[in-house]
Amino acid sequence: MTREPGDSMSRRLGLRRISRRQALRYGAVGGAAVFVGGGVASAQATPTASGDTLESAIDAILADARYAPSRLGIYVADLHTEEALVDIRGDEWFLVASTTKLFTTAAALDALGPDYQFVTPVYRTGPIGSDGTLDGDLILVASGDLTMGGRDTPDGQIEYTRIDHINATAFPELVTLTAQDPLAGLNDFARQIAESGIQQISGDVIIDDRLFPAIEKDGYVLTPVWINDNLIDFVVKPGEVGAAATIDWRPKSPTFQVEENVLTVAADEPVSLRVTSPAPGQLVVEGQIPVTMAQAVPTFQIDDPSAFARTLLIEALARAGVSVAASPGGKNPVDELPPQGSYADADQVAERRSLPFSENLKLVNKTSHNQHADMLIMLLSLHNDETTFEAGMLAVRSIIEQAGIDPADVALGDGRGNLYTDLFSPHTVTRLLAYMATRPDFPAYSASLPVLGVDGTESTTVKPTSPVAGNAAAKSGTTFDDDPINQRGVVMTRALAGYLTGRSGRECVFGVYINNVPVGGLDDILTLITEHGSIVEAIHDRT
Repeated sequence: MTREPGDSMSRRLGLRRISRRQALRYGAVGGAAVFVGGGVASAQATPTASGDTLESAIDAILADARYAPSRLGIYVADLHTEEALVDIRGDEWFLVASTTKLFTTAAALDALGPDYQFVTPVYRTGPIGSDGTLDGDLILVASGDLTMGGRDTPDGQIEYTRIDHINATAFPELVTLTAQDPLAGLNDFARQIAESGIQQISGDVIIDDRLFPAIEKDGYVLTPVWINDNLIDFVVKPGEVGAAATIDWRPKSPTFQVEENVLTVAADEPVSLRVTSPAPGQLVVEGQIPVTMAQAVPTFQIDDPSAFARTLLIEALARAGVSVAASPGGKNPVDELPPQGSYADADQVAERRSLPFSENLKLVNKTSHNQHADMLIMLLSLHNDETTFEAGMLAVRSIIEQAGIDPADVALGDGRGNLYTDLFSPHTVTRLLAYMATRPDFPAYSASLPVLGVDGTESTTVKPTSPVAGNAAAKSGTTFDDDPINQRGVVMTRALAGYLTGRSGRECVFGVYINNVPVGGLDDILTLITEHGSIVEAIHDRT
């Protein structure tokens, strides 16, 4: 099960059953470090005015005994010359977690371009009578649009929050929903359809989802149609202790019946919520929420996105004054679709164009959006006239080769960074970053990255008053798993790679990776993240 408190944590960890006060046993990071300055290898970091070396600064940051089994890798280079400034196991492979997305988003940007737009049309299959009746079906042809207008802001951006709702299963108390209506795109379709003269539909409403076959992956479905990330969000707020909590949910659909069974408990009790579906169209929200918690946001993953989209579109049509003879419930009737490619321009009754693809990249990298990162792999596959995930992964090789990197130096198994075969070195990722900075589409790439101390998943990696805040843009990743014999977890990797302006004004690329850190709970992981930020601060002070 995925666990993701903001910076794309992945794999499994029973954090909630482990006391946050549990004592841990740690030790210093061992192994030789090589620091390089002026193009000549040196055993010492460039000293500061006080005489401190980077090596001693890192030793102080990682002095706690918990780092005894850990392995540290750092590579820092001048952005423009790629001159190595710091090299600590820089050419060794590390587990990279969501810094994988640096490659995925680079490859997708290269293939599609920052201005690419998803175009989603709606067609009719019959004539419109004088009374406004469509004698036929209405068909929405899914294009792979990742947000379908459900996050669009009035000023033309895709909205995101620091902790996205895709992370709600693990950390419902940390999620903040965006303000936008997730049904905005479907409502726009319905408005256009009504304006086309259609007042009622005698046939069916169908989602043409044949762009590529749906793929089950990591607890979600990669699909050509996405509405609200194919999730139902529940906002749970406590009442008085012993009383029922209040529950609201979105997107609203009368097709779903929601049973509420959440109790308000004392402040020292944990939040524990789950959403199940014991029967089609029936959802049960149950568990408990402490009285002092403002709210929690559990979610329910839709297992049939096409049927979900069909239902919501039929209901949007009703709100726009268009009646549909077919029931909004049930399966998407794909057996009634005409041959692919047979739609006529004259039969188009609605169309949506997405915001520029550069906005999608922000959502992927700023929030470490796993579902969308894997969808980028499918978009790469489609770009090469293929329809398989494997073909999309092969397409990532193009950006690797363009960057002058030997593909054998990179092992990637997915787009999000969830596999133990997602591996590369700190040096390798800095080569990609340096290459991307030479491209005309670099502004879109760099703007997609979280800014340390400012926004996205890295807003709390350093304090807002840190000299690094606003001077580093980087993608992070954290993979952890259970250690049941010790009733703890292990952070298999904490990764951070991106761009940094040093104290001297020097522009750098960097990768900082720490593997194998035992943890007792979420607080320990958050401490590791801030200590990771302290390493970046030490690098900033010495470059």
